[in-house]
Amino acid sequence: MDTTAAPQTTEESWRPVGTVVGNAGISEFTFILRQFQARVGDIVALSMDVPDGSFTEQTRIYVWARITDIQRFNPFFPFEAGQELANEGISLESTVLANTRDQLEASALILGATTDTNLSSLFPLTYPVKPACKVYHPPADAVRQLLIGEVHDERRVQIGSLIARRDVEVTLSAPKLVARHLAVLAMTGGGKTVAARRIIRELINHGYPLVILDPHGDYIGLSRCEGLLRQDAPDCSIKLFFPELLLQKDGEDLITRIIFQMTTGLTDPQNEYLRALYERLPANEGELALTYIRRLLDQTTDDLRQQNAPRGVQGSGNWKPTIGAVARNLRIIQDRLVRMQRTSEQMRKSPKLSGLPFEALPNPFAEPDKIIQPGQVSILYLAGYDHITQCSIAAITLETLFEFRADLSDRIPPFFTVVEEAHTFIPSAREGTADAVSLPVIRRMITEGRKFGTGLMLISQRPSRLDETIVSQCNSFLILRLVNPRDQTFVRQVMENLTDSDARMIPGFGPGQGIVSGQVVRFPLAVKVDMDHELRLAEIGDEDFFEQLEEWEPDPDAPTRDAMSESMKAVRQRRKKPD
Repeated sequence: MDTTAAPQTTEESWRPVGTVVGNAGISEFTFILRQFQARVGDIVALSMDVPDGSFTEQTRIYVWARITDIQRFNPFFPFEAGQELANEGISLESTVLANTRDQLEASALILGATTDTNLSSLFPLTYPVKPACKVYHPPADAVRQLLIGEVHDERRVQIGSLIARRDVEVTLSAPKLVARHLAVLAMTGGGKTVAARRIIRELINHGYPLVILDPHGDYIGLSRCEGLLRQDAPDCSIKLFFPELLLQKDGEDLITRIIFQMTTGLTDPQNEYLRALYERLPANEGELALTYIRRLLDQTTDDLRQQNAPRGVQGSGNWKPTIGAVARNLRIIQDRLVRMQRTSEQMRKSPKLSGLPFEALPNPFAEPDKIIQPGQVSILYLAGYDHITQCSIAAITLETLFEFRADLSDRIPPFFTVVEEAHTFIPSAREGTADAVSLPVIRRMITEGRKFGTGLMLISQRPSRLDETIVSQCNSFLILRLVNPRDQTFVRQVMENLTDSDARMIPGFGPGQGIVSGQVVRFPLAVKVDMDHELRLAEIGDEDFFEQLEEWEPDPDAPTRDAMSESMKAVRQRRKKPD
């Protein structure tokens, strides 16, 4: 059998594009590429004979590979000639040197091999590629069959196409996506939100429940597209929730943490008094944090009327300064939470967002089924809150929902969580983890979630600021453009199957271009993510501030500078002297 013969598995002809040269092995090979016949990212194939299991006969196989690099050179145009032309300012046309004999040398990473009768069953190559073999550009149908594999009836998530071949779709395994976790990493403008929307849309079409933590409003515009999404998913429902900080059982720890994060902290006597205060007024499960803080403040007012140590506190003496200090800290927390809630409310009432159907987040303890339902997308809009409060809200919500899945009560179905700006919720130790109460919750979800159907998609433009342990638990990655060297190094550390050639491509990707790898695909692929233009309704972002300036008019009801100064002076005075 001619080892250079083209495969004949489809009605389409396999176009020859090159010839293997040099030393070829079982992991990669080099071939001379015909001009304008293939590009980096293309999948190519060659056929050759290998020994069978008995080593008495030969078997014909197809070897599949992905082009990772192409070098162009001209053996008839030496460096010395180029230097002479540059120094003398002579044009190439004025010489006898040839400039039409360029050669293209392509490097190909071997993906595996198949038999000549079954392109779906991929197995490792264990015999080296033969030099002088012809390399072919396979037809689209053959490549699609190779990418999908033997599981033809598996649910798929289409994200785009191969970078080098727009006629070959790239799809991900939907079951592995929602069970094995995915990280989408890219610099700002790299296309991570576009990729996330594409994946979200595909999961909506499958009716899979979604929870989206949205710190900046990148996804709230999906609510305007609910009618469009229902064309492919009739049961689709988009819910926009704004948060309310609810306490779990023993929620006093959260109040203490917030006090230490939002104030200068407490002394030992103040801590002792606060603990006694908790014992007298324990938090109720599902109680609003503001409601509990106000109950505590009411109790401090009563205690301030006493001359001796309040009940539950050891020792005697004048406890009034201590109680006053704790009360001041609680007021600071109360004021900050009120301001954050007010800011969030003002943003929701802005001209861009005022028409959106926002509603308060249901109590995850009592009404988890209002957050998680088949076909429902629950978007938790966290804008207006600082990162400490955002992490607290995320931790309480996700931990509660996860517990409902972990106790196997079937109160809520499996669900998939999208964590935008993931470096806020799962920062690395270098960034500081004291504020991130959401980190241990997400760590538990990512390590145990497969058993209980609680998958995660982590999205970030600063991978190096993410907790490495959590990211390394992701079984799949979509890496778009990254330029920062620290981010590139981090990606290499957490992605075990990222080759050097693939890593070199990452800084040069255009918007929406990247590498997808892991269990959602059979092997790493260079992809171009499809943009859903009809979903591109950015309610926040790309603001034209010059336009806002032209339309701006002063608010006659806004407080004057003098009034603001008097208000701030009163606040400072109130904080200085104990109640």
